[in-house]
Amino acid sequence: MRKRLLPIVLLVLVIVNAKSQPVNTNISDGIFFEGEPYLAVNPTNNQNLIAAWMGIKSTGGLYRIAIKTRASFDGGNSWSVVSALPHFGVGFGSADVSMSFDKNGLLYICYIDYKQAPDSGGIYVSRSNDGGLNWDAPSKAFDMYDVANKRTIDRPWIVVDNSDSPNSGVLYITTKPAPWIAPPNRNYFKSSSDSGRTWTSIASLDGGTHLIGNAIAAPMAAPATTSNGNFCSIYPSYVSAQNVLPAYYLATSNNKGQSFSYNTVWAALPAANDTNFKNGYLLLAHPLDSNKLIFLLPNAQNGDADIAGIHSNDAGQTWSNPIRVNDDLIANGKAQDMVWGAYNEVGNLVVTWRDRRNSNANGFWNAGYDFYYATSADNGQTFSPNQKLSSQFIGFDSILTQSGNDFMSCVYREDTLYSVWGDTRSGKMNIYFAKTIASTNTNVGITLLEGEEPTWSIYPTLVNDELDVLVREETLGQEFSVYDTHGKRVISTVITNRTTTVATGNLWSGIYFVKIGNRVKQFVKQ
Repeated sequence: MRKRLLPIVLLVLVIVNAKSQPVNTNISDGIFFEGEPYLAVNPTNNQNLIAAWMGIKSTGGLYRIAIKTRASFDGGNSWSVVSALPHFGVGFGSADVSMSFDKNGLLYICYIDYKQAPDSGGIYVSRSNDGGLNWDAPSKAFDMYDVANKRTIDRPWIVVDNSDSPNSGVLYITTKPAPWIAPPNRNYFKSSSDSGRTWTSIASLDGGTHLIGNAIAAPMAAPATTSNGNFCSIYPSYVSAQNVLPAYYLATSNNKGQSFSYNTVWAALPAANDTNFKNGYLLLAHPLDSNKLIFLLPNAQNGDADIAGIHSNDAGQTWSNPIRVNDDLIANGKAQDMVWGAYNEVGNLVVTWRDRRNSNANGFWNAGYDFYYATSADNGQTFSPNQKLSSQFIGFDSILTQSGNDFMSCVYREDTLYSVWGDTRSGKMNIYFAKTIASTNTNVGITLLEGEEPTWSIYPTLVNDELDVLVREETLGQEFSVYDTHGKRVISTVITNRTTTVATGNLWSGIYFVKIGNRVKQFVKQ
């Protein structure tokens, strides 16, 4: 039997044909700020998506950032109610969420919970064994004081080894010192072999002749695990005795981080660029070929920030030159940033980003923006024409200068791209979701409705042969429709009585949507 029906908010199902305007769904609908989302997909059920993000929440009379989550079991057509992960002290706030599934469908979520003055808190990990509906009690992976004076709890990323090697199931978290800590700084990691219950001692990723140096304030490490059980991470460095140019290095370990080998990914003179742009970067490992890696980053070598991919086909020993992903005019003053990407099951690649090509203003200030994507079938050697993800051009808002909207996120399954990002189209930062058939730019989506009093109901929500529909007087005469998860209408009639019984015995088992007027409810056929 399918998963039990989730408690859901009211929603409207919208099916949009090929080459149509993209459909975006506000899945957070926060009152002021909801930012920096992360998206994960269950490897045992590609219809099970989990979105997590930072959002304002009132706790004990204090408004603080909390980590909020929603789960979907029908490929993003409907979502569970919003839940929030716990804080660990009065006045604590959360930040920097990431997630990873193991190959058996156990989901891990990692986030910071902390307070300044006095500095306290750490990085916490929680687990879900029901696809993101419920989370167990979080356990602490890093403490604020694991390294004296460095406050090692900023921008943690969690990854899981899903190989068939002896390292299978090992968790890794990378992190760096808090943003108020002046350099010299290093990046750090820990590993866990017992589902995140206990962790190794904190250790640095850089080493030997591949040190970070004394000049970089926020040396973020971008981690990944490969199909043969290696733990890899890319980080920035500038030590002139190692390389006369600033560089990115790859650290690789085949023994759970006990030792590393190092390779240079890319070295170049830094290009002048507005520091308001979000310059985060990402390392991805091919799911089937341990030799294939790609490093995605903004690159301003052409005069304005472009999205670039640097790929390796020999396990990181050598790397290509940066290959431009965005296909607008070179050096046109229109900057791209907030890069993310994902491989699908067979190793096709998608890259997503924020894009200002359609703005009348150059640079950062006053430049409106869209979101775009491109695909690659050859590990980043070439990219497809760019396509829009966002359904409208979004005007500039000064909140974009603030932290908390540094990243978007996406996952890629078969030919379907699922994307989440924060934007300000409503006058506040909220999280938007898009579901896109990548090869044809076909968009499928939903629109969540705010809570008006319902004028009709259905019973039961777990059905065999019959579904009862109960309506108010004002609903009589309206069309009643049932859709499957592909948007196909399978039942249609007109409501003529306050109580109507609908035959469902001929429907296949699965999730269905009942639509009357502008409202939709969901039921499951057993």
